[in-house]
Amino acid sequence: MIEKSRELLLFLDTNRSRNILRGMRNFVFFFLVVLPGVLWAGSSTPPPPRSITVPHGGVASASYLASRVGAEIMQQGGNAADAATAVAMALAVVHPEAGNLGGGGFLLYRRNDGSVYALDFRETAPAAATPNMYLDEQGNPIPEKSIIGGLAVGVPGTVRGFYQFHRKFGQLSWQKVLQPAIDLAEKGFILDEYQVRLIKAVRKDLERFPSSRNEFLPDGKLPRVGQRFYRRNLARTLRTLALHGDAPFYEGEIAREIVKSVRMHGGIFTLEDMKQYRAIERKPLVFPYRGYTIIAMPPPSSGGVVIQGMLQSLQLIDMTDYPLHSPEQIALFTELEKRYFALRNHYLGDPDFVEMPLERILSPELSRRFIQEIDVQHPTPSSRIQPEALLFPEGEHTTHFSVVDPAGNAVSVTYTLNDIFGSRLVAGNTGVLLNDEMDDFASRPGSPNMFGLVQGKANRIEPGKRMLSSMSPLIVEKDGQLAGLWGAPGGPRIISEVLLVLLYLVDYHQPLPRAVELGRFHHQWRPDSIYIEAAKFDPTTLTTLKEWGYRFIKRRKMGDVQAIWRSKDGWNIVSDPRYNGYPAGF
Repeated sequence: MIEKSRELLLFLDTNRSRNILRGMRNFVFFFLVVLPGVLWAGSSTPPPPRSITVPHGGVASASYLASRVGAEIMQQGGNAADAATAVAMALAVVHPEAGNLGGGGFLLYRRNDGSVYALDFRETAPAAATPNMYLDEQGNPIPEKSIIGGLAVGVPGTVRGFYQFHRKFGQLSWQKVLQPAIDLAEKGFILDEYQVRLIKAVRKDLERFPSSRNEFLPDGKLPRVGQRFYRRNLARTLRTLALHGDAPFYEGEIAREIVKSVRMHGGIFTLEDMKQYRAIERKPLVFPYRGYTIIAMPPPSSGGVVIQGMLQSLQLIDMTDYPLHSPEQIALFTELEKRYFALRNHYLGDPDFVEMPLERILSPELSRRFIQEIDVQHPTPSSRIQPEALLFPEGEHTTHFSVVDPAGNAVSVTYTLNDIFGSRLVAGNTGVLLNDEMDDFASRPGSPNMFGLVQGKANRIEPGKRMLSSMSPLIVEKDGQLAGLWGAPGGPRIISEVLLVLLYLVDYHQPLPRAVELGRFHHQWRPDSIYIEAAKFDPTTLTTLKEWGYRFIKRRKMGDVQAIWRSKDGWNIVSDPRYNGYPAGF
């Protein structure tokens, strides 16, 4: 405990002269960023607030250390692109269950002039991948092959994605924005109960790989709460990247170590796969909803398409007829969602490989037909919802962070390793934990993946292809101005988590902390059940829904939303109270 306090006080001391010189702005920064960390160091004091309102800018992420890094980078003159890059690299150090260098994701960037940039740095299948690579002799999926070890790993995109993004939009040097992550990895950080619990949950899998055991189980032991935890191998990798950019990761010493480790543990990708990886700029989806403009990712992210379709349908009705968390509201939402998820699972995939009927999926006629055919008291069985007929006649462990800077530039990023700690495989002595994103493909069309998603041929495995994703970073405008941004982890449930926060804000006029805290529910067509945080709903509501014929899969928690929303006093920045994130701002 003394060591943790000393760490945070040192941060305060080394910045004191700078804080004094910068006057009142840094006085605000001290109370909203530094002081909460000092107070939190004692077990008898409360942690930082989950919701803050600040005049200039800030970060919401799954780690207070990472959020603080982003706020400090902006204090040093960086913009949102600098801060987002610094946060992403810091999360790779302090939030390894999802933060990563060895994974991939999606990024939305809205500049203060209203222009929008969307970057797809999703992982790809190696050139030697085949549609049947995870099937046994009888043609049945072998689940572990696509989840643990080298064969589960897709070619990672995070490093190339952020290097490309930062080169285009960053103001500070690449070295400067990577330095905080290097410091955290070299000097260590204090483990809390949440982090130790997660390492314990995957301990047996980590022990299967010597490199993973050395990285997360020092001396072969489970680390303790309050222990200073070092990521020295990862620090060396980050320092190499800081000096030489992304080249060592994709065609140099780091790339060779990654390929060696993947192939040693049953994988198939090569140095050529790494060299050929590209992050791709995409045209974002932009569409209206009740006076707001929604900006979302296009495929291979499926979230934007499903959210646009859902909102087009919901805009046709008066939501005041469906009171918040009433049986009618839950039924309407999930009946509509199962239809759009059926289309998602069957038709969507990598746009460079698959022709998708997006105009028909997002047509006003289909939106209207879905609303008209729903009878909330009589649910349509999923078995009767066939994707081909709907158009007649014509990953759980992801993480999201949101950044807004004093100039009004905003970055919404969702990136992932897929499952908790990805493939559980650390690449040799690099400290880089590798993803298990190959499980997001349809190993066998019609068979569920680890999230229970039943997907079609559009998402089958092909060399170089990007697996379909549910990651759904979102940016919202009002009257041409930035209104807010958020996202969440949670596999296919991400789409519901993101969409429900929007509905709670816009249709039910809830303040952002309440919109993030309110209960969540989700339907993904198959299985034919509503995933729900049952403890957050009135039991009589659930009883009524059961009487109408709805089935439930109860979840203790769903999602970890990291959100920013404009208020009359500045920016309200909120980290989901369900998990371990905290905001920081100034």
